[in-house]
Amino acid sequence: MEEQDRVAVMQQFGRTYRAFMSAFEAQVGHPLPRWRILLALREQAGESSQKRLVERLRVDPGALTRQLKALEGLGWIARSMDTRDNRVTNVRLTEAGHAATEASLPRRNAFLHDTMAGLPDQALAALSSALKMLETRIGEVTANANAATVAAAPQETAGDEAAQRM
Repeated sequence: MEEQDRVAVMQQFGRTYRAFMSAFEAQVGHPLPRWRILLALREQAGESSQKRLVERLRVDPGALTRQLKALEGLGWIARSMDTRDNRVTNVRLTEAGHAATEASLPRRNAFLHDTMAGLPDQALAALSSALKMLETRIGEVTANANAATVAAAPQETAGDEAAQRM
């Protein structure tokens, strides 16, 4: 595949992603990042630590905190310090949060069904496989780039560290 074709594929991926995000919010009533948090909490009996949410959703901790503040402002979640470890913040769905999530599930299911209904199973399977391969490859490229950056950084010696402290 030519370079310009690779660029065109990634541009199409970006357009499709933006169209999906916009349509999801319009049809389901929640931005996708917020919905993912609500659904993750629902799937964990309505409660989780922020750290567990970061790991489960694979999101930046700062981005999660911003979303949680918005959900807290809506009255859909409550945050509290863990009674056993005050370094841990727990998040739980409120009654209003449970109600909002349950009310949105049928809309989410209908949106996904309607979006995918016209696509052959074989095309969906190929798309899923290609996206998994792309995600894996992005991880490999990122890891290699990070390793190269670390290797290229000047290494401090014990003498350098002592000199810097003076």
